[in-house]
Amino acid sequence: MRARAGLFGLCCAPLFLAPGAVLPVSAQDVFDTGSFDQAVQQGTQQEQKSKLETQFGGNLLYDTSATTTADFAGYGVGGSFSGKAFVKVSVPDYGALYLAYNFSKNLYQGAGGTVPGVPFGPAGPVLAQPAGDLYGANYALAEFFASLDIARKVFFRIGNQLLAWGPSVIWTPVDFVNLQKVNPLSPLDLRVGKPGIRATVPLGISNVFLFADMSGTVTPTGAGGALVVNDLFQSTNLAARWDLTVSGFELALTGYVGQHIQDRAGFDFSGRVLGFDVYGELAAGLPIGVYSLTWSSSLGFQRTLGELSYWNVAGELFMNDAGTTDASTYTGLAASGDLPFYAGRFYAYGSLTRTHLFMDGLSEAIAGFLDVSDASFLVRLSTSVDVPGLAPFTFSLGWAGGGDRKAFTWFTGNNSLTAELQVRVEF
Repeated sequence: MRARAGLFGLCCAPLFLAPGAVLPVSAQDVFDTGSFDQAVQQGTQQEQKSKLETQFGGNLLYDTSATTTADFAGYGVGGSFSGKAFVKVSVPDYGALYLAYNFSKNLYQGAGGTVPGVPFGPAGPVLAQPAGDLYGANYALAEFFASLDIARKVFFRIGNQLLAWGPSVIWTPVDFVNLQKVNPLSPLDLRVGKPGIRATVPLGISNVFLFADMSGTVTPTGAGGALVVNDLFQSTNLAARWDLTVSGFELALTGYVGQHIQDRAGFDFSGRVLGFDVYGELAAGLPIGVYSLTWSSSLGFQRTLGELSYWNVAGELFMNDAGTTDASTYTGLAASGDLPFYAGRFYAYGSLTRTHLFMDGLSEAIAGFLDVSDASFLVRLSTSVDVPGLAPFTFSLGWAGGGDRKAFTWFTGNNSLTAELQVRVEF
């Protein structure tokens, strides 16, 4: 109708031509079929442009903490801004483009004293993170991908992306593809996604996910930042996942294979039993070629309690065949990121949370992490406030103990105490 109205206006409008001027074809015959089709096409394109949807958002976290030994022989303090910002541009029935960046800014740092037994000591400042520039900021591409589908039957995502495979909360054995494991102590997920192509195929009560991991197709040489382009077929790893819903339980099989990695397979489940939400994961590194069999597993639960569901209890166990019971080997694990949550062979976690404590928006939680292999632990007591007119914040007190140079005391020393304030704003 919009196109026809435009033609009617053109038909009724007077034409003023200079002597010798020639009418355009569309003006010579406004009812010409070609002119009409062109006008309809232009109107359709304009309508599609008007459907363009743009979303902006993200999270900003202010974090400040102070850590000291029980005898106050050494201390470390620090403050920073960090967060993630994203933009998503989409056209219904066509696809979308998603871009997300992580950022961090060091605000201040301080350290003093000594802590015997900490790898950085016993001489010099301790309990501080590596020095950060106070005049610059760090940025990292988190995700950048295009989404599209074929007749709403197969859905593609092409570009750098994070995969959320597996139901576990603290330890994630079947998370084969991502570059980093989730940090259970961080309120923000600031990991970096891998470049690749993901396909999702819904099949009624089940789904098939395929992912071509192309992070190894281009690699640095280590000399002057030069890059090497590798054979596409030899350097691309393939991951697949199939999930199925049966009697209220979600079951899934996951695999990850490649010419230059250890092939892996995993199984996970989640569901509800006797009022508890339960979940578990089992992963194995397959004994193929030069590799030997390795395995890891997690088992967890959570449940809300009380007439108004103000209480929540949760727990999780983790068994890690690749872990160690020898704390003297932690030196090499510190740089890899395995400390403290993936260094040992057996871990346990438990938490108790009370929401709406005395008032809406106030909650209290106590959580504990235990490395059973070396008997080190971390206990955190947290108070969260989210009330109108005030930025949401969490204040935590932590105690790490169990002996010097162990998983949860490696960076802070035995019986260290930490006070931390986190202010998180979503926009």
